[in-house]
Amino acid sequence: MGDEDNDPDRVNVEFAVPMPVNPMFPRVGDIRGISFDRIGVDQAETPSGLVAGKGEKGVETEWDAGNLDSAITWLETHASYLNRLSYDMSDIKEKLGGDQAVAGKGPLGGFQYAQQLAQQHHQVYGSTESGLRTLSENLYTAAEALRTVKRNYETAEGANAMTAQEMQKAFNDAARGGDS
Repeated sequence: MGDEDNDPDRVNVEFAVPMPVNPMFPRVGDIRGISFDRIGVDQAETPSGLVAGKGEKGVETEWDAGNLDSAITWLETHASYLNRLSYDMSDIKEKLGGDQAVAGKGPLGGFQYAQQLAQQHHQVYGSTESGLRTLSENLYTAAEALRTVKRNYETAEGANAMTAQEMQKAFNDAARGGDS
């Protein structure tokens, strides 16, 4: 009994129900109640990390064509911005001395450590520019994939839709025993 008495997740429930142990002698050795621990769904709780905070929308589990359209627009808008940003970075490259800086003819000068720094700038610039373009392309790809999902969703909805007349005809045919 020790630790389980202090456990707040355990609820002890007792019923005073006489139950004979020996049916031949009903009053001999009767159990005068039942005791069990009630641990169930009503005691469960959602971890706080999975609950939407104040002002947050939380997780949506329903989608429709309108949601997919807004997601496609979001993806394409951000892809366009990142693509434009990757080309507008040329101003940064010029301020770092351009390709001549690696050869020692940039604003940092031509001594050894200036050239090493220019090479590092050049590598960081190149990888950032490349990363932005790759991310932009991936967002465009995701938007196109989502557009395909939306098209398939609408096609399935259209294929599954029945007009009221088609439904009535199906009921009438079924009532007559037909298979159409």
